[in-house]
Amino acid sequence: MKKSFFYFVLGALVVSTIAFVKIDNKTTKVDETASYIAALNGVKAYTIEIAEAMPEDKYTFKPSDSVRSFGEQMAHIGMSSKFLLGMFIKGEPMPTDPEVFANIGKMEKEMGASKAECIKAVSETFDAIIATYESMDAEGLNETFTIPFDRSAEKPTFTKEKGFQFISEHIAHHRGQALVSLRMQGIKSPAYRLY
Repeated sequence: MKKSFFYFVLGALVVSTIAFVKIDNKTTKVDETASYIAALNGVKAYTIEIAEAMPEDKYTFKPSDSVRSFGEQMAHIGMSSKFLLGMFIKGEPMPTDPEVFANIGKMEKEMGASKAECIKAVSETFDAIIATYESMDAEGLNETFTIPFDRSAEKPTFTKEKGFQFISEHIAHHRGQALVSLRMQGIKSPAYRLY
């Protein structure tokens, strides 16, 4: 009887372990998505904290004539990240008319003077990135794209998962530049957070 009970318990453990492993394999994408979305929500909150820290009358401050103002950095995060999402992830074509790019710069300058407009653009862009990522499955994230503005003869291909990483890196780059403007104005920047 003791042997039977022992084998029964051992069998139950083996079956439950196999079941757990199968469930875990199926939920890996869900867990990764939830983790990435949580991180994006943290990055969104941190970016908006930085945007809110700068008084509106300082939004046009430039550390140097050769760089964007604080507000232009925020506007650029909002506008260009949505633009990259369209090209890298949604397959939208890159505009070929040079006037389009001139207008984007003009729009960033105009939006960059308004704290409320910058915060709105940043928030909406993060919401679009998050919604797009949530709507994709593993197969969609493994689809590839080429960077249309890459000047090399053989344009490299990347997965859309990598495209989301590129967008995040781009946001971090411009957010860092905005932080310099905050500090140059003697404003204590929000504490860094990873997620």
